[in-house]
Amino acid sequence: MGLFSNLIARRKLEPPEPVETPRVTQAALKRALRSTASASGSQFAAELGQRIATALSTVETAVLAIDAVTERLREAADLVADAGRNADIGRRALLAGRYDDLRAEIDAIVGSASHNRVNLIGGRRIGGQHTSFEIALDGEDRAGISISVVNLTTGEGGLSLSPPRDAFAGDAEIEAISAEIAAARATAAAAAERFSDHAALIADRLARLIAIAGSHPVETQLPTGADAEDPDAPAHPDTEYELGMGAVEEKLRALASRLNGDKPGGDADS
Repeated sequence: MGLFSNLIARRKLEPPEPVETPRVTQAALKRALRSTASASGSQFAAELGQRIATALSTVETAVLAIDAVTERLREAADLVADAGRNADIGRRALLAGRYDDLRAEIDAIVGSASHNRVNLIGGRRIGGQHTSFEIALDGEDRAGISISVVNLTTGEGGLSLSPPRDAFAGDAEIEAISAEIAAARATAAAAAERFSDHAALIADRLARLIAIAGSHPVETQLPTGADAEDPDAPAHPDTEYELGMGAVEEKLRALASRLNGDKPGGDADS
């Protein structure tokens, strides 16, 4: 064995020189803990963000539906004003018929304004138990938002829009229904403002969570259960649900199509 080989073999047999382990300072320990917490917190923020994104879509669904109700109420006010300006009984009867259609459309919109099996404007308890929608904004349930369910149906306890029983034949009925519509518009406007404020607050919290989540995706993958023919039917296991405002808008477009099809003289009657 050559000299070089002997030196290598000897070096392998000799124990390595002891290496002094650097002392861990409090500052270094805190940095390590912060780094670990940040990495796990990003995943936690993503998971919390997914739940908050679902809640936000629920509130946004209600806001969009209220906008649709407000548009019907505006048309209803115009119809009643038109009836008050016309003395022709036939014309008033036609306007009364259209007004009754608007009442039905409002109830259809309100009844379909559900997301993730939650309807915030139908006047019914959530899950048959709760009168408010609770949204946790942190993981410990120390901060959150409570949104009370409102009733925007046309019946008593809601918008209280009476049917035109006399087909607008008398001025007294026209005046009474006109007053009801004005009150209903104020109720809808107040609900829209309150829900929009809640949505803005939730959206701000969601934006912060998305920033904290970093590379972890924040997206909703829960079935809505809205408008399902069988509410108890489980979702298909191979189907992924990604709920954003696109899905909400698509739901409202489908609702508009159904309403147009149900109108007298529409395709549904042909």
